[in-house]
Amino acid sequence: MKLQHDNEEEYSGLSVRMPVIILGASLAIFFILALVLATNSKKKPHAQTSYAPVADTAEQAQPEQEVDTLRADDLNFWDMYQYGEEYEGTDPLVPDNTARKDELEQRESDMKKAEEEAAEAAAKAEADNADPATDGKHTLVTHIDGTMEWLPINSSLKLNTYEDTQFQSQNGIMGYYVNGRRVTKTGVDISQYTTSIDWPQLARQADFVMIRVGARGYDSGHIIADTKFIDNVTGAAKAGIPFGVYFSSQAVNETEAKEEAMYVMTQLAAAQSAIQSLGLSTAQTNSNIGTAGTGTNTGNTTANGTAVTNGTTTTTGGVPQTVQQKLKSMGLETDPTKYGTTTSVKDVNGNTTTTVVDNKGNTTTTVTDSAGTQTSKKTVNLDPYGNVTTVTTDADGTEHVVTEKVNEAAVVRDPSDPVKDANGNTVTTTTTTTVTANPQFKLAYPVAIEMHMISNDVSRIEGIDKTARTSVLTAFCSQIETGGYNAMVSANKEFLLCQVNVAPLSKYEIWMSNEGNLPDYPYLMSMWKYNTGGKLISGLSGDYGVSVGFIDYTAR
Repeated sequence: MKLQHDNEEEYSGLSVRMPVIILGASLAIFFILALVLATNSKKKPHAQTSYAPVADTAEQAQPEQEVDTLRADDLNFWDMYQYGEEYEGTDPLVPDNTARKDELEQRESDMKKAEEEAAEAAAKAEADNADPATDGKHTLVTHIDGTMEWLPINSSLKLNTYEDTQFQSQNGIMGYYVNGRRVTKTGVDISQYTTSIDWPQLARQADFVMIRVGARGYDSGHIIADTKFIDNVTGAAKAGIPFGVYFSSQAVNETEAKEEAMYVMTQLAAAQSAIQSLGLSTAQTNSNIGTAGTGTNTGNTTANGTAVTNGTTTTTGGVPQTVQQKLKSMGLETDPTKYGTTTSVKDVNGNTTTTVVDNKGNTTTTVTDSAGTQTSKKTVNLDPYGNVTTVTTDADGTEHVVTEKVNEAAVVRDPSDPVKDANGNTVTTTTTTTVTANPQFKLAYPVAIEMHMISNDVSRIEGIDKTARTSVLTAFCSQIETGGYNAMVSANKEFLLCQVNVAPLSKYEIWMSNEGNLPDYPYLMSMWKYNTGGKLISGLSGDYGVSVGFIDYTAR
């Protein structure tokens, strides 16, 4: 019989093995769990799905209630997050990459724009730091007030291609030389302020002349004839020097510009008559007289003048009787017996009217009051080719100038000057002269409109802007071209680049005035006036300019 403790050893062994078994099982379970967790951690996380609580049995029995049950397919959550274009927009749980692409494209566009702006800023900074004197993209102008400015050159306009090194001065006369040969022409511009001209001497030094026709007063606005225009035209024609003409404008609108152009063409008609009267050939004058039609005039030619009106006209003292009354009404004396006389008449108020008539009929009438103070003055002059210029002076000294054309007056000579034919023989008999009807007078060189500001004074054109000045120049040139002449714009560099719009004027010939040894003008030009101080041409005195002609107009 065993006592209570007979099996203690058996029980004692079992008690020792049980903890070991439990520990081993626990380790095995822990290892399995760790392995599962490690495996799951490598998979992508997914959103937790919440489920509604299962309804109680009574609610499940009701067929009309929706039952939210968990199906086997619900456990397949591995494909919930698919990437790629084939999945975009196909499932609300699949992310749509369109917005992301738009964002990336916008970001790329912003970056590109930023790069372009940075490049522009760098280019601007480089341009700002560049020296305009050496970059070849700017030209320096000196304004009338003495200030200087670098202006950008418009590369879209025709640029001059002259090399500075090829401009050379020979005895003060500038020219452009190629392979040692001068390829330009030398010209002078003359006016009534050119006090004396030795035409044969000038013909040996100048290839052409530009002759001033007249001007518009920069203050009064009246057109003023150049008193030596006809003399200069005939002088150039006799010397065989090709010539063009120019008019100094102060027009402030297109109407005045066209008026100036018409005045110039009227004066050219008078110049044509003067040249024809000299009996010069076309070759001598380098001009072309048109032949639109012919007519015959028969007039009594005496030592006092020649009539050129239609029909038979008797002349007295150089003035056709048919126009005596018209000239008389304009204030000009036409009675030869009064030529070279002075008369004075005093009225009851003590005012004295003095009339002076020169030996050509030009009349000056002056009125003074009882104290001897001049209250008015009127001078009426008739040039040899029918241009009547009236200058009226007010009591305060203000002058008003008006020039009118009286074609019928024709050529009026000093009675003391005998009429001579082309051979120099005195004509005293009746002659028959064939004249051209509506002739067209072709100049060898252009008709130029000159425009500039007035130093130390205010001119009319300062009251208009550059657009209006440009319109004036283009209106003049257009009218001149309509008349069959070659139009030209004459101005200095500052005026062309700052006071007008140079682009619209580039279609006309440019006569640029720029004192110095180089034509510092970036654009194409036909003539360059490099000297206005004179003293370069022997045989000339007074005011005149000297120019380089880049075009031989006689060869056109």
